[in-house]
Amino acid sequence: MKIRLAWLLIAAFAAGLFGCNPDLPGAGDPAAPKPPATMPSAANPVAQAGKPTGPIDPKQFKLVVTIRLATIEVPIGTASGSEEIWSYLDEEPISTARSVNLGRNGVRVGLGRDGAWPDLARVFKRMTGRVPTQSVMAAMPNDPLQIVLRQRQPEATIFTFRDDRTLRGRDYPVGDYLLTVACTLDEDDLSKVMFTAVPQVRSTAKSPKFVMSAIGPRLVNQPETYSFEDLTFLLMVPPKGFLIIGPGANARNASTVGHHFLTLKREGVEFETLLVLMPEVLVTPIR
Repeated sequence: MKIRLAWLLIAAFAAGLFGCNPDLPGAGDPAAPKPPATMPSAANPVAQAGKPTGPIDPKQFKLVVTIRLATIEVPIGTASGSEEIWSYLDEEPISTARSVNLGRNGVRVGLGRDGAWPDLARVFKRMTGRVPTQSVMAAMPNDPLQIVLRQRQPEATIFTFRDDRTLRGRDYPVGDYLLTVACTLDEDDLSKVMFTAVPQVRSTAKSPKFVMSAIGPRLVNQPETYSFEDLTFLLMVPPKGFLIIGPGANARNASTVGHHFLTLKREGVEFETLLVLMPEVLVTPIR
């Protein structure tokens, strides 16, 4: 498994997945890098092997979703108090009710379509003066993937606006603040990726739990995970599309989820964090 994963990441690197800077040669369309020459694409999974195209044979090929993640920090108010960034994005794919509730909790989500990234990348470069920090992650379809936003956060009381417009407060332990995402594929168009995302707190302290294994139940120490279910959202990302998650206007409220997860203070200066997620479906042969 480690060898296959290493091969995948090397192939992804060769395909230009790390090239987000629109000024770099060959990075004119950084949101949708081409599949490696040695790896079939999802739309044409077996043509590389010299066979007719058709449905993917699960005995020969495995689907993998690679997510290119760019983390962008801007001065406080740049994202939450301005429409410049969001004017490039479509916020309608999320239901109106869920989008409004995310806003109450200080979170904003937008969909960028094919062709929008180069202009938006130049805006980010102008705001920050540097190329966004990037990483590449690989996930199997439907398997949760945890993105760490803040590490080793102290105990905190966080208030959540619920779908019924009531407000609930809860004390959370010392731990990490996560965005957990799961990618689901459209069987009719494997180039589309459905994102399901939810903010979570993962405790630093671990407690004993029974889990099922191949040899039966066994006792392991695991952290506690607390999910903000009322902030769960679903979004279909089309080919060459990307997803941006950032702070909304209500992130200025220190008790909101958006404030705790998407803002930070460094050397006395407050910053906001935006996440850019660029998915691509690859088909890798099983060896």
